[in-house]
Amino acid sequence: MIFKHPRYFSYILIYACIQLLYGMSSCSSVKYVPDNEYLLDKVHIQSNNSEYGVLELRPYIRQLPNYKMFGLNKTQLQVYNLSGKNNNRWINRFLKRIGEPPVIFDSLSVEKTTLELKKFFLNKGYMDVESSAIIEKNKKKAEVTYIIQPNRPYRIQNFEMEIEDAEIKAVLDSTNRTSDPLLNENSSLRRPLIKQGLLFDRDLLDKERERLTTLLRNRGYYAFEKEFISYEADSSVTAHEVNLKLLLHLNPEILPSGTYIETPHRKYYFNKVYIYLDCEPLGMTNPEQYQASDSIVFRNYTIYFRGKSPSLSQSVLLGNNFLVPGRAYSQLREEMTYTAYGALQSIDNINILYDEFMQNDTAFLDCHLLTMSTKKQSVSFSIEGTNTAGDFGIATSSNYTHRNLFKKSETFNLKLRGAYEAIDRFDNPYFEVGTETSVSLPRFLFPFASNDFKRRTRASTEFSISYNYQTRPEYDRTLFSSGLRYNWNKNGTAISNHRFDLLDINYVHIPYIDSTFESILPPSARLFGYRDQFIVGMGYSFSHSTYDPSHKRQNIHTLRTNIESAGNLLYGLSKLFDFEKDSRGVYRLFGTYYSQFIKGDIDYSKTIYLDKNNSIAWRIGGGVGVPYGNTKELPFERRYYSGGANSVRAWSVRTLGPGSYHPSDSTITSFYNYSGDIKLDLNMEYRTRFFWKLETAVFIDAGNIWTIREYEGQEGGMFRLNSFYKQIAIGYGLGFRLDYDFFLVRLDMGWKAYNPALSGTDRWTFFHPNFTNNFAWHIAVGYPF
Repeated sequence: MIFKHPRYFSYILIYACIQLLYGMSSCSSVKYVPDNEYLLDKVHIQSNNSEYGVLELRPYIRQLPNYKMFGLNKTQLQVYNLSGKNNNRWINRFLKRIGEPPVIFDSLSVEKTTLELKKFFLNKGYMDVESSAIIEKNKKKAEVTYIIQPNRPYRIQNFEMEIEDAEIKAVLDSTNRTSDPLLNENSSLRRPLIKQGLLFDRDLLDKERERLTTLLRNRGYYAFEKEFISYEADSSVTAHEVNLKLLLHLNPEILPSGTYIETPHRKYYFNKVYIYLDCEPLGMTNPEQYQASDSIVFRNYTIYFRGKSPSLSQSVLLGNNFLVPGRAYSQLREEMTYTAYGALQSIDNINILYDEFMQNDTAFLDCHLLTMSTKKQSVSFSIEGTNTAGDFGIATSSNYTHRNLFKKSETFNLKLRGAYEAIDRFDNPYFEVGTETSVSLPRFLFPFASNDFKRRTRASTEFSISYNYQTRPEYDRTLFSSGLRYNWNKNGTAISNHRFDLLDINYVHIPYIDSTFESILPPSARLFGYRDQFIVGMGYSFSHSTYDPSHKRQNIHTLRTNIESAGNLLYGLSKLFDFEKDSRGVYRLFGTYYSQFIKGDIDYSKTIYLDKNNSIAWRIGGGVGVPYGNTKELPFERRYYSGGANSVRAWSVRTLGPGSYHPSDSTITSFYNYSGDIKLDLNMEYRTRFFWKLETAVFIDAGNIWTIREYEGQEGGMFRLNSFYKQIAIGYGLGFRLDYDFFLVRLDMGWKAYNPALSGTDRWTFFHPNFTNNFAWHIAVGYPF
């Protein structure tokens, strides 16, 4: 009976949550604090320095209080305190495992923190810094306040360099690029970090040592280390100012006779390159353990292999190697070789070792590239549950991969996929089956690209073809696609990726469409959305991300852009050869319509980590598609929709917009009515760890879609500059995420706050929350942005 009245159900759910929170909060926070000990309740930092605030100083605090969810409540401690003291009961062990034990105040940690904070400011140039701590204890709770008085800092008055090695001095005096034409060295390496007037920052001084070391190692000085660089600082001349001198020392050597001498640093050159294929894991650090069946010698290169022939062709091995005999050693060339070999799908691991030797007073390096092959072929199967606007289903796929098809590290991939979704309580199921095959070549197959560009750029060329068949209650559809695309990134860095679709061909065939469904479609949708058609075009996309898997808790920003154009070539041929138009003024190709449009998208997101448990993430994204020429409306596959797990989460997928469109109760609609040509998404969420592997988030979403012109069946959906901002939908909600490190599952629940489809004050649905028409929930994998 309760479920027939969702409003009552929501009240009961809210009441149950309040009771749970009350029960947790009623537990004493010092329940498990031993006698004569104190719970570390609060920690404060007081500093009058404007350059370094709490976020910069917090990592130096040795002991922090129990974690507060959303900065408000010590939920994990409360979960721990819910447990009883009888550890033989499983519920007590479970609560203690997922909760967090009380943090017991430690005076030694306070002393260490005081010293760490003082050391931090000393390193930043605040030589007169004072650091202390105030401890307040009351009712088995302790509160610590760290007080920092940095006082006036020391600054660099004069800076000079004293370089004893004449050849290195000539290298550093030159601001030109390296003479190596292949290398694209970061220009920041050639700009000094230390300047007059800067703080006497020891961390900055160390970065300058690293900069000079990298600069020299890129110019042949293989054995150079930053320990050869030191500083002399004189603070006696002027108050709070330092005269700084950088000293670059000669290379110390001890002769066989025991005599100590200092010599200029040697410049090393690559001599011979030895490549070892199919190494064993335990033999990746010692070339002498390798047992070769045979070898191939080409000039100064030797390729050792096992079996009858090399597992990789000579052209691939040498084309991805940047350690060129006769050239000066370069750390950047070494890094490029690591990256290039690591990008080959047939290689699992690579290690580079060097043998040093002298010949005619010149230092040389013999290079040993030891490679370990990955599994050549693999088959995988997957099964997943789906949920589309409340319709549950199941999807399964099988994938076959060959990672070295023609011994040039080509990747062949064959994928089979099937899906079933129950619609309207299994009365009208959705069924899909498809196959996709592709071949990816680890090189740039483009006729006009120079060899230097191909060498500097880590690129792949991909050919693909796919077939997909779908049957829904409203229609049956087959989709045939094929394409030629290029993927590349400069110098092999995965932080920025480019993709260019030179040719993208799609053929959509509608063998069946339900007459009732067709009758409710707008005329333009029947013509351009649900008819056989060609989409032939090209596109370019760019993505940039600072995400680093080895540093998961650092701030991340991601930028994605995409532009796509279709139909221009076919339209030009139609004009050139004066093809005949049909009665609607539209050209056809082999009796089938073809689409003509241009479309662009941009999406920017950023995640800011406040600490290891809390972060703020936000995103702004949008796109515009403009049909023209041979098309009056975007194809359905290229139109935008709003709502869903990665958009405005208070609406189910394909239920928001366009604009203020709101069908009357008597209007029969389809998901086509809820699509558009323009899209805007604005999202922000605060993420915090709850307990165990469970995270929570509170979020606010805003956005909508619009059409670029008035379409029948989408009244109120047209974008107008003077009113679109009144049609931006707003939602808010709560999310729960299970983070298993290698993947994340989330449940997001959203409520509508502002619904542009309604009128007047009814739009502000924030004041009428419920679990029916103003609520949506989503299950998805991964963060929404």
